[in-house]
Amino acid sequence: MPFNEPRFRFMNYAPNGNPGVMDSRDLLRPIVLSRDEFCSSDSHPITYLRYMEAIKTFVLENLEGLYYMVSQRAGYNASIKLIDLVAEKRGADYFPASVRVITIDGEFWFAANVALTDRGLSRIRQDYDLLKFLGHKFTEKYLPQVFFINSSGDPSSSCTEQPNRIFLAEWFRGYYEFHVTDSVKDDSPLFSLWDTDHGFFEFPESIAVELMEQVAYVLSSFFNLETFQEIYPWHHAAGDFIAQLDPVVDLKLISVRQYQPRVSFPDYSDENLTHALLVFLANLTIRARIDRVDGTGQFTWLKGRKFVKAVLAGFLKSMTAKRVKSDGNYDFQKKFIKTLGALSVQDWAKLLIDTIESYDSRAPDFGTIKSNLVDHVFDVYQACQELMTKD
Repeated sequence: MPFNEPRFRFMNYAPNGNPGVMDSRDLLRPIVLSRDEFCSSDSHPITYLRYMEAIKTFVLENLEGLYYMVSQRAGYNASIKLIDLVAEKRGADYFPASVRVITIDGEFWFAANVALTDRGLSRIRQDYDLLKFLGHKFTEKYLPQVFFINSSGDPSSSCTEQPNRIFLAEWFRGYYEFHVTDSVKDDSPLFSLWDTDHGFFEFPESIAVELMEQVAYVLSSFFNLETFQEIYPWHHAAGDFIAQLDPVVDLKLISVRQYQPRVSFPDYSDENLTHALLVFLANLTIRARIDRVDGTGQFTWLKGRKFVKAVLAGFLKSMTAKRVKSDGNYDFQKKFIKTLGALSVQDWAKLLIDTIESYDSRAPDFGTIKSNLVDHVFDVYQACQELMTKD
């Protein structure tokens, strides 16, 4: 059946925090493709106009599918009158825009993930396929559903050419990026939820600790107990996680770069599974404590053993649920706590040093991790000993 072509508006966020229609000067502005510089050439850089036109073309190419998805959500054959394309915060790999489909009875939001850089172009198809695969494999609703990806474009395209790889995904309305801030209250850092609908606001460390427990729970949920596959790498500082704080604290993961084992063995055994879980947990305790101040500033280390305890709690809850579901093992948590408690400071030091030696030493957060490693070893050791006393 034919579909009427809707009207489009190209928008970005104004200084007051609300989206507004871009004027001609905004549209001719080049997009900053890195933290440090513009990606330019002797001809023309990518402007917001070319970026928005590329998304519009992509949406129109998939208009029948978009009508179907909107109608599913509306419960009837919805008529689309207007689509707002709103430029969102630049990500580590993509330059997302929210696709806000407006009908008579409401709005339906989607995410257009656009690859503009060579790095983004090289991985966007894999990221799309992984989100689709994991969405089918796991019943938990932690990842966005993906809908379609364009097949046009040459992966060798330079960043000065028309954006050519885009995929459309679910947009989690009411969920926002969150990061530590420079603010302090009662000697504890404050965190900020980037609520682009109602205004950014700060929340206390206690809620951040609860969110870190959920980070550990979500990532542990995707750990495969048979193949040792896991979601890795992941970076909270890059905005991989988004959260809502009201009516309940809840978390979503919106990026998946790889899903594969980081350790391998010639055969499967309980001993090898334990080692794989320890490697996974060691990395989890480190990465959960790294953030950028206000999301774009300097890397910082989340101090306090409370964050380690939150990671352990989320990991154990998730793994226990997985074991009960897979083989009815109700004793997993008790047994694994004993395993953790039996590790000495030296054992943890070796495990955590081995973990950071697997990182790229050129990564911008490596120095922050390395300078806090000694304290981290003792934090993890003490937190595990406290688990033993509780048990």
